Amino acid sequence: MFAETFRATWRTLTAQKRYTLLNLAGLALGIAVFLTMALIVRYENSYDASVPNVSHLYAVDEAFRPAGHAPADSDFISFVPFPFLKQDFPEISAVIRIMQETLVVRGGALLAQEKVTMTDPEFFSVFALPLLAGDRATALDGPGKVVISADMARKYFGTEQALGKRLRIDNGQTDAIVTGILVPQPPNQTMDFDFIEIIPTGWLSKPAFTNWGSLWGTIWARIDDPRAIPRIRAGLAHYPDTHPGNWTKDMLQDMFGTGGLDLLPLKDFHFHAADIGEGGNSRALIRILGLIGLAALATAIINYVNLATARSALRAREVAVRKVLGATRPRLIAQFMTEAYLMVMLAAILGTALTELALHWVNLWGGWTLSMDWGFVLSIDALVVLGAGTLAGFYPALVISGFRPAAVLAASKTPAGGRIESGLRSLLVVLQFSFAMTLAICSLVMGLQARHVRTLDRGMTQDGLIVIPALDDASLLSRQRDIMTRLAQVPGVRIATRSDIYPYNAVNNEDWLLVGHPEKHSMNWGRATEGYFDAIGAHLLAGRFFDPHHGQDYPANPFTAGNGTSVILTRLAAERFGFTSPQTAIGKDIQESGAPQTYHVIGVIDDIRIHSANAPMKPLLFTGASGSFPYIGGLIRYNGASAQIEMERLAKAWVEIAPDVAFSARTASDLFAEDYRADESHGALFSIGSTVAIAIACLGLYGLSAFNVSRRRQEIGIRKVLGAGTRDVLWLLLTQFLRPVAFASLIAWPASWGLMRIWLSTFDDRISLTPLPFLAVTAAAIFIAVLTIITQTRRIATLPPATALRQNG
Repeated sequence: MFAETFRATWRTLTAQKRYTLLNLAGLALGIAVFLTMALIVRYENSYDASVPNVSHLYAVDEAFRPAGHAPADSDFISFVPFPFLKQDFPEISAVIRIMQETLVVRGGALLAQEKVTMTDPEFFSVFALPLLAGDRATALDGPGKVVISADMARKYFGTEQALGKRLRIDNGQTDAIVTGILVPQPPNQTMDFDFIEIIPTGWLSKPAFTNWGSLWGTIWARIDDPRAIPRIRAGLAHYPDTHPGNWTKDMLQDMFGTGGLDLLPLKDFHFHAADIGEGGNSRALIRILGLIGLAALATAIINYVNLATARSALRAREVAVRKVLGATRPRLIAQFMTEAYLMVMLAAILGTALTELALHWVNLWGGWTLSMDWGFVLSIDALVVLGAGTLAGFYPALVISGFRPAAVLAASKTPAGGRIESGLRSLLVVLQFSFAMTLAICSLVMGLQARHVRTLDRGMTQDGLIVIPALDDASLLSRQRDIMTRLAQVPGVRIATRSDIYPYNAVNNEDWLLVGHPEKHSMNWGRATEGYFDAIGAHLLAGRFFDPHHGQDYPANPFTAGNGTSVILTRLAAERFGFTSPQTAIGKDIQESGAPQTYHVIGVIDDIRIHSANAPMKPLLFTGASGSFPYIGGLIRYNGASAQIEMERLAKAWVEIAPDVAFSARTASDLFAEDYRADESHGALFSIGSTVAIAIACLGLYGLSAFNVSRRRQEIGIRKVLGAGTRDVLWLLLTQFLRPVAFASLIAWPASWGLMRIWLSTFDDRISLTPLPFLAVTAAAIFIAVLTIITQTRRIATLPPATALRQNG
């Protein structure tokens, strides 16, 4: 029986080639999108799942709730509370500090800048990462030892067999011995470890270890008993007050307000950056991508149901004859269900192939490292075949097998299914186009926002500007001026200057106040050497820039230069101080909270967006400086050459003056590109999803229009006999077929408006949500729909009445 049913199914599918191809294409595209989105959702939601004891690992988070300021959270934390956590909370099994810094690493003849993890000896008690070689119990039990990844072992030594090899890190006086090789880590791991060493003794005097306001790293705790979490959280809520370090109660109140510390599970750490406005993929975005996959599959299933029920009329006589010859309804249902399962199975094979072909581009656009996990993919395929085959085949099977033989064979026309079934088909088309148009509008808005961020006026001229973070190396502190003097001599260089405020770097933050006023204002502040404002192309609003001819403009150390040291504010900083205009700020005196020295405002510049467009604009305060200072970057303004050529020139000069530190530099444009690349990539994925959805919807519309046109030949012939022209008939058919598209826009507009309003609210600088994207997508959908159906409608509209009346529907 099964073999006979299969043969009948195969004969039906091959006999109706156009119908089969339409269904196969629609289902394959829907399954391909579903599989791709399923792989993305699995990849994102399995972040850190490979870390041993992941459910017991927590980051200590800082929560800022100061009065009069917006609440904020930070994954980075001061190390002041670290020594007290285990003694105050015995339930904490192990706790460590982690700092990840870009440092110079030398191995043999190879010199490079690498991300180095500095931590405590108990590292493997928290992150029990497996080793290819070495003993976790002793690998980090003292200074002079380093654990490296397998990739770094191959890079520096040409082999993973690197135990006992030597590396020099951060230009230290002695080499570190490789005592462990990490097993290769999966790409979806939040904390990646290339080099791990114990925190050097010299670092323990840095501000992060004594100052609550210095947020340099993270603190991680292993808590084996989940019942202890509520008590620990309650104890951490006001922990800064318990252990103030070298801060006063007022200083802590100004910083934390009613906030304190909290615990963040490692399994939630990946999405936390997006939750607190620091970029990255958000959980909401991943859920949306998952819903897109489900909706694409649902759209393909709807398409199958629509076409199957529409064509059921054309199979009515076949069913009637088979019933007369003895076929039972269950047997007919079995055949039609087999057709659906076979169709979905073939589509699953094709959709899987399309997914594998698409993964390269998906990884390129989304920044993922997806691969075809065949166990996962084949299990999903099996579920799709079973679930989609049942959903797609059950209703059409019930409809088709339910025809009554006597009524069908006695009728002059095959049944059309009635108004209810016709209305249902139209409703399904509306749902298809609603989903497709919603995605298209969202992708267009995301593209417009990404373009807005790309062309955003950040208050600095990006083109022709190179940033050299390598200058921050501690061993170069006394040589900063000599290095920049040498780089200034490189052909093409117009300005060579230094600052600790440059793209994505503004590390200093303190409270400042207007002299004579008690109100404190949180400001990011930094130092700039001669030529800085010309190099970045700052826009002066009032006053003047720093001038070497003014003695208070470029002191060696602006914080010990005495009262009257010059400062320049950005527009937002001036507003925070309460100045009604940039001009009114000139000549006023300000001071750092808790410090006696006063500073004199000599200029106000336009705001500079140092960080992401998602983050709020930061008020900036600049002092001039001629001496050396830490946390610095070199800035080079150049012309007359490409960025690549200028980089090569700078690298060559760098080797001459600082051969012991690896050269690293990036253009400002490339640094700021990180701000919009992710949104462009997500917009591209939405575009692909909307394109596939529209294609599936158009396939369905094409099949339905072909069916309806074939059934309305006699009606159109009669209309022409009664005086209707070709244009009248064409207009009648087009408006009927396009009506579902118009109705779909009524659903897609509010849905996409709500989604994009929420998404745009995550940006501090964003576009206005105008009707243009909605109108453009609606017009495009109507145009594509017209192209889909115009051939068939035109053919029937131009058919002579006599020919139309001779044909039976």
